[in-house]
Amino acid sequence: MNIPKITSWLDALNAFELANKSYVIATVIRAESPSSAKPGDKAVISPDGDIFGWIGGGCAQPVVTKAVTDVLSDGNPLIVRISPATGNRASEDGVRNVHMACHSGGSIELLVEPRRPRRKVLLVGATPVADKLEIVAPILSLPLVRLGDGTDLSEFFEVAIVATQGKKDKDALKKAIQYSTGKIYFIASPKKAKKLKEQLVDDGVLESDIDRVCAPAGIEIYAETTDEIVVSILAGIIKDYRKELRHSPRTTEQVA
Repeated sequence: MNIPKITSWLDALNAFELANKSYVIATVIRAESPSSAKPGDKAVISPDGDIFGWIGGGCAQPVVTKAVTDVLSDGNPLIVRISPATGNRASEDGVRNVHMACHSGGSIELLVEPRRPRRKVLLVGATPVADKLEIVAPILSLPLVRLGDGTDLSEFFEVAIVATQGKKDKDALKKAIQYSTGKIYFIASPKKAKKLKEQLVDDGVLESDIDRVCAPAGIEIYAETTDEIVVSILAGIIKDYRKELRHSPRTTEQVA
C-alpha cells in the first residue's frame, strides 16, 4: 500500500483505517539507556515493514518487523523484549524475548498490536431488518455492502447475511453462496432453512456451500422486534470472529 509523504504514525493510522488495510501499532512501553527510544514512542508499521513513527534505531527494527508478520498472521498482540541480558526464546504467553545484538547495549520493550481489515459483509434482502442492519453495522466497524444494482462484486465477501424473510429466499441464498467465502447468516427458522437447503441440494449446489448457511442467524436472545434481530445477528458475527482469533495458534518457532 502506498502512503505518500507520511511520517506521522497518526496520519499513517488514519490512512490505513480509511483504506481498510492491515497494519500494526508498535508502542515502546519500557526502555533503558542507552536506547534511543523512550516509553510512549509509537509507530504504525505496514505488512511490508514500512515504519511511520519512531520506536528506536536499527537494532530494534528487524525484530519488530518479524513480530509484525506474526501478529498479523494470528491476530493476537505480542510483547517483544529486546535486551543484551537475554537469549532468543520462542514466544510464550504473549511475550517474546530477543537478544540485543547491537554493541551499544540498552534494552527496549514494545507492545506490538495487529490491526487487520474489518471483515466485509454482504447483505442480501429488502426488508426492515436489512434496512436497520445497513445503519447499525458501520457503527460496529463492520463494513456492510448491500447487494443491488451497481454493487461492486469484483471481490468476494468473507461473510453474508440473507435478510429476505420470505421474499425470494432461495435466490438470495444462491447469491450469498456465489459471492461469499465464509458463513452465511440466514434469518429463518430451522424448519424453513432445512426445506430450502434440500431445494438447494436438488438444484445441484455443493454440500460444502450449503453447510455454510446458518439458521437461525445470530445469538439466541429470543429476539422478536427488528432491532432485537439486528442485535442478535451482529453479535453473532462478532462472536464468531473473536472465537476465530482466540483459536489462532501463536507461532512457536525460535526467533532468528
